[in-house]
Amino acid sequence: MHCSIVDVFAERPLTGNQLAIVRQCGHMDTATMQAVAREMNFSETAFVVEEHASVARVRIFTPAEELPFAGHPTLGTAWLLGRESRVYTLDLAVGSVPVSFDSGGIAWMQPPAATLGDTLPMDLAAELLGLSKVDVDPSGPCQYAEVGLRFVLIGVRTLDTLRRARVDTQVHAAIAGDRFLGVFAFAQPGYSRDADFAARMFFEANGWREDPATGSANAAFAACLYARGVTGEFTVEQGFEMARPSRVYLDVGDAIRVGGRVQPVLSGDLQIPTIPVPPRETSSRS
Repeated sequence: MHCSIVDVFAERPLTGNQLAIVRQCGHMDTATMQAVAREMNFSETAFVVEEHASVARVRIFTPAEELPFAGHPTLGTAWLLGRESRVYTLDLAVGSVPVSFDSGGIAWMQPPAATLGDTLPMDLAAELLGLSKVDVDPSGPCQYAEVGLRFVLIGVRTLDTLRRARVDTQVHAAIAGDRFLGVFAFAQPGYSRDADFAARMFFEANGWREDPATGSANAAFAACLYARGVTGEFTVEQGFEMARPSRVYLDVGDAIRVGGRVQPVLSGDLQIPTIPVPPRETSSRS
């Protein structure tokens, strides 16, 4: 099998969100895919189980579970397989997701439609992030949203506040139940002068993690902006606290697009040897 590592939502190599992509793995069973994803230990690993000129069937795993959709695996895998094409489509558990490539080197996906859910009280949102109620931006949404995965989106007042955010796992357990719930916190402006938003995304996968860049959560964020009448092109920066600076580009309108650059890092073979099972010893009785 062939394995590549790429950095997604990365302006240069060794930034952005790492992704392992395994090809020629249609024979691999689910348990082995999950074990490989744990071995890679990135936010996600993508498995290309069927590949054609303009479309591929892909499965996506965190170190803990399979996902119906995730943004940076979609962009990174489509870029690896079809960047010489105008459009390349991934057939995912959530459905077909097209990815296009522009002349500036940005890969753009059209994510599944987001479902915006209930709002979260400001005091509970603050508790979830280990902050005070005054730290939560009253003009920003505290809202559940789902794009294949479920997130809670929380706006905070300042970049310094965003840096202090830490998930209270007990509060999270109380509101998440037994379903995946990513916590996406954001502030204005970004870390850099030319960025519109800064963001952090926390999730649980065999322990709590922070994601360097989250395409699905940013797709949900874009849908939330659109629902509030905010349209246009925006840049979201993420991963700065992790020394994995990332740039996510949003095109917010009647059709939402999420884009980013992809950087190749590693290419090689994935070898999973078959370990022979020793024969069972038999005892003889005289």
